[in-house]
Amino acid sequence: MKKIKLTKYLKYVLITWISLTIIICLGGIIKYNVDLNRYIKQDEPSKKSKKNNAVTDRTEVYVVGSMHFETNNFKRDDLYTYINKVSPSIILYEGDAQTANRMVNRTDLLNQLMSSFKKGNKVESFVALRYLKNHPESKVLGYEWEERDRFHFKHNYRKNMGKLIGTAIKLHKEKALSNEESEIMNEFFIVNKKYSNLGNSKTVYDFNNPIADSIIRVKQEFVYNKIPKILNTKELSDDLKEFVPVHMDYWDTRNMAMVNNIVNQIKINPNKRIVVLTGYSHRYYLIDELKKLEEEYDFSIKPI
Repeated sequence: MKKIKLTKYLKYVLITWISLTIIICLGGIIKYNVDLNRYIKQDEPSKKSKKNNAVTDRTEVYVVGSMHFETNNFKRDDLYTYINKVSPSIILYEGDAQTANRMVNRTDLLNQLMSSFKKGNKVESFVALRYLKNHPESKVLGYEWEERDRFHFKHNYRKNMGKLIGTAIKLHKEKALSNEESEIMNEFFIVNKKYSNLGNSKTVYDFNNPIADSIIRVKQEFVYNKIPKILNTKELSDDLKEFVPVHMDYWDTRNMAMVNNIVNQIKINPNKRIVVLTGYSHRYYLIDELKKLEEEYDFSIKPI
């Protein structure tokens, strides 16, 4: 009899837990969409854009770095105002084709749920959808490396990357590095502080300029080349030792895939004004590589 009562009790607990989970998930999705609707239905700025998204004589590409979430200083309206001023025919969104399509059709329910519980407001997707509402003749398309999410999952990438850099910092603090290696770490700390300060930017122009690009270019060289080379000479756990070459290849592999996907969109959308929305850490790389292809594919990279 006691066993029957316990089973009945556990059944009610399970039903209650499932019901609460469903309610919380639905609440998160509803909250996300209420916030999104409120944002995209705002009145347009009274200041008209200086350009229009008619066909141009030559494809124009604007690589615009962004923060993925708002900060105390940087707000998505700043990014929207800039993009509205450029008035592109196409916005390339930092997601693969399927992800971008789900975002545009608002069927990305898992992403909506996760975003609703994160601190800060999403930037790029909200801005892109608002622009699309006000410029329905425009398109929002994806260009991200298609294997990114699978790669991250397979290699537990973010966690292992943190462990990798953390190991180098630990060895430096323990004075287990040579003088030359310690100097490399000291240089990394200096440039990483400059990089971190970019997160305090107030306008889109503060981290979309040659100085910011230079800071990020140097910082990423330390993260994906110089520091891993130091660790390659040290005794590491087997999993971390296997991760080092994976990490060193990642940045080039991902960014070059993004470049190739951007070029494909340029080829099938000639004589258009295109905005490439990207996390600002990628901006320098995309610009460097795309500039090499301007003449071949008849487009021009425009300054911010």
